[in-house]
Amino acid sequence: MVQKRKKRTAKRIGTKAAAKKRTPSNKENWLNPHVFILLAIIFVTVQTLGLVVAQQLFFQGQQQTFFSSDMNDLANAAYLFGYILAMTIILLILLRMRKTRRVIWLVEAMAIFATTIIVFSAFLPTNDNIVLLIALIVLAARYWKHKNIWIRNITSFLAVAGAGSIIGISLGLIPVLAFIIALALYDIVAVFYTKHMISIAKSAKENNFAFMVALPTKKHTFELGNGDLVIPLVVASSILTTSAFHNPGIIAGVVLGASFVGLMSSIYMVSKKKIPMPALPPQTLLMVIVIIASILLGA
Repeated sequence: MVQKRKKRTAKRIGTKAAAKKRTPSNKENWLNPHVFILLAIIFVTVQTLGLVVAQQLFFQGQQQTFFSSDMNDLANAAYLFGYILAMTIILLILLRMRKTRRVIWLVEAMAIFATTIIVFSAFLPTNDNIVLLIALIVLAARYWKHKNIWIRNITSFLAVAGAGSIIGISLGLIPVLAFIIALALYDIVAVFYTKHMISIAKSAKENNFAFMVALPTKKHTFELGNGDLVIPLVVASSILTTSAFHNPGIIAGVVLGASFVGLMSSIYMVSKKKIPMPALPPQTLLMVIVIIASILLGA
């Protein structure tokens, strides 16, 4: 009897040990090279597409007026920042009311439709019917496979490329800098203090809304807000098309490289601390440093 009990005890200990091995530890590192490779592919793809769209739209004279017709007017930056705040408040209200979730899908559909038209009209400026058909096909694919992460990612890519390019070519460099600095400060408040950005991110992940881009790995699926890809595109598009730099293409490329380093630092911190981290502050800091250095060097 004693021997049997020992064997049973040993089995229980072994079972507990195995269970502990299967349970992910809080100290486990989520980080692996795959996430950085995936991030690099996504970042380069989206930014390249966005910059090509920006140049095409700029040559076609498709700049937009947000508040003032003067693209160097800081009022445009204030208007865009206020617009984002207002949309965030509306989104939070809708997320707290379950019966209005369909409204969010409708808003997402309108955004995807509009930005897809912006992207493809850059390449097919005289073929409105074809552009419209493509936008409808993208929407149909999105909602036919609404739970598919990669279809959601593709629609997010189009949304980023469309929004980032049109904003970038419509704002001068000074308003762009004011805009991204305000957003970076807001990102800190929204993640660490009010924490409403965390609530939005959780709901977006649960419902597979196209507000974020997924970076799936074996250990963890990282989620990157669309804004973290839109903002570097806005800055690079503005530099490439509206700035007075002598080498706008090189500076835009360096700015995007700095932004990518900022994104990697955010993912590194998330994998280490296991808490949500705002990605815009390190991105913005590095991009602003590059721009200021370029101005001082007369690049």
